[in-house]
Amino acid sequence: MITKRRAISEIFATLMLLAVTVTGSALLASLVYGSGIQNTPTSSSFQSSYSIKLTGYDTRDSSDLSGIPVLDNKFDKKICTISCAGFANNIPTSASPGTEFLVLQIRNVSPDYVYVKSILINGIEHTWDQTTAGKTLDASSNDFTGKYPANSKFSIIPTSGLVQRSDHRLNSDEEVRIIIKLGSTIPSDISLTKPIIASINFGGIRASENVILSGEIR
Repeated sequence: MITKRRAISEIFATLMLLAVTVTGSALLASLVYGSGIQNTPTSSSFQSSYSIKLTGYDTRDSSDLSGIPVLDNKFDKKICTISCAGFANNIPTSASPGTEFLVLQIRNVSPDYVYVKSILINGIEHTWDQTTAGKTLDASSNDFTGKYPANSKFSIIPTSGLVQRSDHRLNSDEEVRIIIKLGSTIPSDISLTKPIIASINFGGIRASENVILSGEIR
């Protein structure tokens, strides 16, 4: 009789463990999948994370950035911002140097069009320069009519060709180059090999944040 009671107790214990396991699994599944909202990204959160992909950049203290003729930075072992504030809209290679250029190459990988609303470089906002619309990019000499973007501004050109876009819209799967004239209000010049935080705001909940290095081409 003692042996039979012990055997029955072991069976009950095993059944109770199985019941607890099944119940726990069911509760976990309910929490995870429930109504399908908790872990399924909404369209806006998907867009904020995945719409814009950085495919290349050029932050060199050099000439012909991203292979673009006469888009040059001054050879001064830094990316000039605040110390070039006095002549900020001049080109960097002039006798009175202006702030320097960065080039970002980005692709819209979402199925819908997006707008590049602004780009933050180390926390300082840069906006699209409307005066550049439809004009051929030319930074061979100082210009204030839109041949290149003014300081704290950017323009957009295709991956081949130099005509600046007439808007800041990117169609689905479109890839472009962003020409950024750095803002003179960036608190300090950027030393070579130092990180640059580039946050691309295209209307999503979160901007597309990228950490790149100055003095590099990718």
